[in-house]
Amino acid sequence: MRRAAPGLAAAGLALTVALAGCTPADSGPGGPGATASSTAGPVTVVGGTRPEEQLLARVAVRHLQNRGVDAVMGEPSTVPWGAAGSRQVAIIDSLAMASEVAPAALAGPVPTPSPSPTASASPTTGASPATGAASPGTASPTRTATPTDPAPASPTGHPTATGTPTPLPGGAPAADAAGTTAMVVDHLPEGTEIIGESAGTLRLQAVTTTATAGLYSMEELGDLNGLCDRMVFTPEASRILKTRRLEVLAGCEPDEWVAPGEDGPAVDLVTGRADVAMLYGTDPAIADHALVPLADPQRILPEGRVLLVADPQDVPGTATGALDELAGQLSGEQLAELQRLSAGPDALPPDEAAQYWLVSAGLEQAPERWF
Repeated sequence: MRRAAPGLAAAGLALTVALAGCTPADSGPGGPGATASSTAGPVTVVGGTRPEEQLLARVAVRHLQNRGVDAVMGEPSTVPWGAAGSRQVAIIDSLAMASEVAPAALAGPVPTPSPSPTASASPTTGASPATGAASPGTASPTRTATPTDPAPASPTGHPTATGTPTPLPGGAPAADAAGTTAMVVDHLPEGTEIIGESAGTLRLQAVTTTATAGLYSMEELGDLNGLCDRMVFTPEASRILKTRRLEVLAGCEPDEWVAPGEDGPAVDLVTGRADVAMLYGTDPAIADHALVPLADPQRILPEGRVLLVADPQDVPGTATGALDELAGQLSGEQLAELQRLSAGPDALPPDEAAQYWLVSAGLEQAPERWF
């Protein structure tokens, strides 16, 4: 039996579409043996609090209306998966949900870290993360001694590469999209099912600037090994899920995790407020700011999808088909377009953005004199 999901949503893509239920055609309102009907009331679409979540909610409303379903927008939700059922359909970021309801399963089995080459070494003089100044007598039991040649400074002003890279153990890959979906199924409200899922995946990636990547010859996540002990990572919410996998499987234990600034994690990298950001690969800010995603061939970081979840007994068939059709158009490119249209220099007014997205996705006919 599935149960309602506890907790609050992590930062990430998550929406709720609440569908008002239906009255039975043969037994009267609420009678036994009822089937879903679009005459019972409007479909209420409730989005998350992020701009792209609100836009996706508006897109869903417009698409449902275009398919003849009475639909309206409701108030934003911070716990989207809890709204599924009782004539409600939830559009869920499975990765965000798994990080809340099954964080241990999402992290996966992590092997015991390899012994540090200096685990038994005498204490050595270290460097202050904030100033780079020497701190006499500071022990560094998990790092090798500081190299004779000073390490170059990261964009945040912290010296890096203070030791030899840590020997890394082998480890199982993180969950792929299907694995993440399997983790959340048992935490969905009773009687609900997945009725659609996005064509594209939501893949976490470590991203940095071209300057930082070039300075340290970084191409893959494993290239962070030995560099992170004086680096600043963002966003802070990512730390809960990724710290252990990064530390053990990539040799990366960041000096500090910070909350994103007002303009977002990507701008934090460009302005030197952070060295590495954890972003979805679909984030248009990566291309907009010429950032470099570090490849992750061992899949140290997990991935997910956008899921549509409902009790099929409560959902009108026309709405179910329309929402499944919408989910099928949520490719990686179109997920990025949602973010681009909802925030930043290319943002449009909400109604125009929803129409533009649906036309570009081939779900709505372009009007005459369409720009």
